[in-house]
Amino acid sequence: MKHYNCKEELKLIIKDYPFLCKICKKEKALIEIPSQKIKACKNCYNNFFENKIKKTIEKYKMIKPQDKVGVFLSGGKDSSTLLFVLKKLYPDINLQAIFVNLGIRYYSDKLEDLVKNFCKNLEVPLFIYNLPEKEGYRIDDFIFTYFKNKVCSACGAIKRYLFSKIAKELELNVIATGHHLDDTVSIMLNLFFQGDFLGIAKLQPSLPPLFPNQVKKIKPLYTTPEKEILYYALLNEIPFENFKCPHADITPSKKIKELLTKLEDENRQIKYQLLSVFTKKLIPLIKSNYKEEVLSLCIKCGELTSSQDKICSRCKRVELLEKIDNKTLELTKEEFEDYIKNLNSNWVLIDLKNRENLLNESIKKLKRFFNSYRDKHIFLTASEPEIGYLFTLKLRKLNFKAYNIKTV
Repeated sequence: MKHYNCKEELKLIIKDYPFLCKICKKEKALIEIPSQKIKACKNCYNNFFENKIKKTIEKYKMIKPQDKVGVFLSGGKDSSTLLFVLKKLYPDINLQAIFVNLGIRYYSDKLEDLVKNFCKNLEVPLFIYNLPEKEGYRIDDFIFTYFKNKVCSACGAIKRYLFSKIAKELELNVIATGHHLDDTVSIMLNLFFQGDFLGIAKLQPSLPPLFPNQVKKIKPLYTTPEKEILYYALLNEIPFENFKCPHADITPSKKIKELLTKLEDENRQIKYQLLSVFTKKLIPLIKSNYKEEVLSLCIKCGELTSSQDKICSRCKRVELLEKIDNKTLELTKEEFEDYIKNLNSNWVLIDLKNRENLLNESIKKLKRFFNSYRDKHIFLTASEPEIGYLFTLKLRKLNFKAYNIKTV
């Protein structure tokens, strides 16, 4: 896990072009605008990027002067760039940054520290919601449920619930998220292949409240490609983390996103073309032929749900966790010594220091190495606790009884 070094990465995108900026024709061209194939100076790139976002906000009437806008930060480039640009474009608007600490070991706390420093420097108030402290469970705990191989799905349901809950607590009337063009188009295509047309219809740049006390949800980066966000973040030295969540799954949407990036080499407008087809043709057709979902309040938490049993997806997932007594994934040395007293000889201790390369190997190779310990409790040590923890999560997904021993 590494902090993204903007100055080092900037060297990879800055070019020594032997001509002037194609926009202002005054400053030296330094960087290419990916979607336009135009070489620009830093100021012109920034103006292009910011104007695109401002046009999206104005076109869909996303923000009014009196709005209190909450921006949910993940610590990644998209949400951090969104907050940075909103602060720059609308210096007088009431902005509130929000970070949800999901309790993912060796990940969430690092992101929280990054977000704290970022908001302090940007002079934007930050609200932190700590999931383990407030609700008594971690996203990691879903590794003990049938969501172990699709933790992202469970996490998404939890976050959607928290977005609504926190918005009410902070009296927000607008929530802004960092979903960009690549996210939107890849999800739309995935939902299309699944036949989930109602899901496609919900993927709009601005969603008004459906009920009283609900907030409007907006996506100011809706028409902005991911690569342009990355370039802007690097150019303006916006701090962000560039390591994957330990639970990050290779989802169908991510595979589609990779395919679209390859197709973009042949047709740089492919993502815009697909977005146009969905928003101008398919979504209006869906809306004209489908009845609106019947929504009711969840009988457990009071949030909106379309479920016939009136229990929302978040509450159903939390119920699974409530049935699990032992959610142990990590132990100190002392806890390990105490833990094995009741296991007789049905355990094994494995030092991974010379085998850490297995983490990057195929699932088949990983299973082959550990298969002889299939019926045992496997305790792991590594050069760094977070490496042992990543092994633990991978093995748990493969139905091994694995635990990380925290050595430092």
